[in-house]
Amino acid sequence: MQRTAQTAGPRRTSWLIAVAVVATAVAWAVALNIQAQGIPVVDMTGEVTRDSCSPCHMRLDEADTPGLIYSHGTHILVACSSCHATMPHEAGQTARPGMAGCFACHGVPHSAGPVLGSGECETCHTPAFDLRPASHVDDWAQEPHVRGVESDGTNSCMLCHVAPIDCDACHVEQAVEVGPMPPLYIASVPVRPERPEWKISLGGPVTPGQCIFCHYDFDDFEPGRIIFYHEDHLSRGFGCTGCHPVFPHTPEGTIYNTMADCYRCHSLEHAGQGLVATEECLDCHPPSFELVPENHTPEFTAREHAGMVEEDETYCTLCHKSPFCQECHRAQRVMADGSEARFVIPEDHQEAVWLSQHGPKFLDATGTCWACHDSPSCERCHQTPMPHPPGWFEEHGLSEFSKAADADCDVCHTDRQWCQECHHDQVRRVDLVEENCTPCHEEMATFPRTQLRDQKLAPHAVHFEVQEVKGRPYRCYECHATWGSNGNGNATDHVGSPSELGHDLRLCYDCHGALDFQSVLIAPWPGAQLCGRCHPEGPVSDLDPAAQLQ
Repeated sequence: MQRTAQTAGPRRTSWLIAVAVVATAVAWAVALNIQAQGIPVVDMTGEVTRDSCSPCHMRLDEADTPGLIYSHGTHILVACSSCHATMPHEAGQTARPGMAGCFACHGVPHSAGPVLGSGECETCHTPAFDLRPASHVDDWAQEPHVRGVESDGTNSCMLCHVAPIDCDACHVEQAVEVGPMPPLYIASVPVRPERPEWKISLGGPVTPGQCIFCHYDFDDFEPGRIIFYHEDHLSRGFGCTGCHPVFPHTPEGTIYNTMADCYRCHSLEHAGQGLVATEECLDCHPPSFELVPENHTPEFTAREHAGMVEEDETYCTLCHKSPFCQECHRAQRVMADGSEARFVIPEDHQEAVWLSQHGPKFLDATGTCWACHDSPSCERCHQTPMPHPPGWFEEHGLSEFSKAADADCDVCHTDRQWCQECHHDQVRRVDLVEENCTPCHEEMATFPRTQLRDQKLAPHAVHFEVQEVKGRPYRCYECHATWGSNGNGNATDHVGSPSELGHDLRLCYDCHGALDFQSVLIAPWPGAQLCGRCHPEGPVSDLDPAAQLQ
């Protein structure tokens, strides 16, 4: 990401000009739309008011200019535009009112009354402040001040000098024939220049138009902890909202992005496309930057880091991956504080039920599995690569791994909710008829339907011919309010092995044996008769199978 001035300058200049032109048009259009919605809009070229500053500055009290004694609070009754003719922040610079603006009130008498504001130097300047301007060199009273008067006039001199004492007396003594100087400073009020309107919204989506007025060059900042260029990200099509979900300047201060924000792209593996953005430390941090945080003492690294991991493991994974943690957790190297290493086995891993429960815990991210486990460690038991690598979801149905679905996938995906979201979500509104199901489930073409023994497919297949009686076929969503197993008539509410599970018929009885609002039977076969449709023997053997299977 390093670049030379020769290559960066021309390209950045042209890029900035293009951004400025587009941003101006976009900012104006967005501002009109946002303003119509009642969201505050700041007019960057209009009259400066309190509302121009308050969105970013909670406190506008004491000034931080060295040597100046100033408080906005004591000037609260003075209009902001009296001192600020234009918006103070523009093009990366902050314009502070000059002394001439102050003397529009200070030292000026109000009619026959007292002065509007004190004209004494010590009222506005600290004792340590050097009142003599830097331009007033040692020989200023000689020829240099004449050149200053010729270029700027005498009015600015009267800000500090009393003409009869400081000027006229010396001129007479030196026999300079210039006549008496003006006795008083002529106060002036700054006038706001006429400029095209530029309005920005601080509540809408972040765009370059919100920033370009104050920050003409987004990347004109002192290098420090990171190597970063907005240009590199914008040129790749990343929008501002990708990093700045809200306007970064607030009354409480500036919202800076964290390393976690960067890792939404950096180190991210995109399925089929590889690494989205680099994860190399020195691509984003200068060589002088200390990569190890100050709190990572030897004691912290060896013993005390567990609390931080439990509190926010995401923070740890920004820098650390499984191999780094495994070396210590598996006692493969000496601890950072010199203490003896020990093999770390979590307490819950030693419980008998752990093997049957660890899948859902992994999916729910309720533990720090990543600290010790990677795909090879999982694959010692599972045929399926876990965590699933990039591209897995696009290929799992077509690969040899699909053969292990029942034995492997059910360990984590117990209710198949994850599977249903993809496999059936797009067909939930289609008709429940044979031609819509058999392309994926060939066995559902079995006839009679009652011979289909798959407890998940049979209840669907037996409703293929319902159109002959009902007048229209069922649609999936009429029974499946949500996808997954729980609550939709399958057997997950029962306890036992798969061979022991029966059908949960509560959903079925909403129709079978029930009457509609006109007391008409919705569907035949109430109670045990419904079981006899597929099970003519066993506990329902007293029923007449031949009659029930017609």
